[in-house]
Amino acid sequence: MEAFVERLLTASRKTLFRTKAIFEPYQAVEESDIAAIERIVAVSLPSSLRQWLLRAGFGDLNDELSFRAEWFSVIDRGQLQGHVIFAQDQSGNFYAFSPSSGIIHFIDRSAPEYAEIAGNFDEFMEGFESHGFELQDWTNSLDALPYDWAV
Repeated sequence: MEAFVERLLTASRKTLFRTKAIFEPYQAVEESDIAAIERIVAVSLPSSLRQWLLRAGFGDLNDELSFRAEWFSVIDRGQLQGHVIFAQDQSGNFYAFSPSSGIIHFIDRSAPEYAEIAGNFDEFMEGFESHGFELQDWTNSLDALPYDWAV
């Protein structure tokens, strides 16, 4: 994970008039921040997500995916009850991990749907990179299932 994080932190992309970093930092993250998040969600973060946050901090990847302390919350109903939201994309969709398996799910904000997007946080980040840091094309290609928020 360290080499991957280093690659993302040094990567850049061309914009119309300049070059821009792939990752835009918002706030540094320390062990005390991780401990506070883990107290709120009452589970331990996956080790690779923990490593990412400690090394990169909170911030935005390619203006597509946002990591903030505010996003961390436990889903209290539906098929993903007990999963922990850890990120939000530019469309307001959420990304959550299973505390028991580490599987990452995409949760569509505009439709009551969800889909497995990766087997763990490492695979999620590698998949994001392999899709050119474009989440919409990737999430549109997923086989979404109906989500019942009433349960």
